Amino acid sequence: MEWTRDYIRGYFDGKEFFYAPNPSPDEVDPHSWPFDQKFYLKLNLAIGGSWGGTPAADFTSATYEIDWVRVYQK
Repeated sequence: MEWTRDYIRGYFDGKEFFYAPNPSPDEVDPHSWPFDQKFYLKLNLAIGGSWGGTPAADFTSATYEIDWVRVYQK
């Protein structure tokens, strides 16, 4: 993730998968956008829902492995 005052870009395996530009204060309430705030990285494994569909009836567990996470600061 690249987080600046101007935009937030998210990457997965080196490929950009989202881009959120910081709108001008005239477009939206600046207090509702996180660009100038501290943030925390949350790694989540969600099962089911509209993206993944309903899990199999016999599903009981899964392994969620994260090899590494890089954090850089400019």
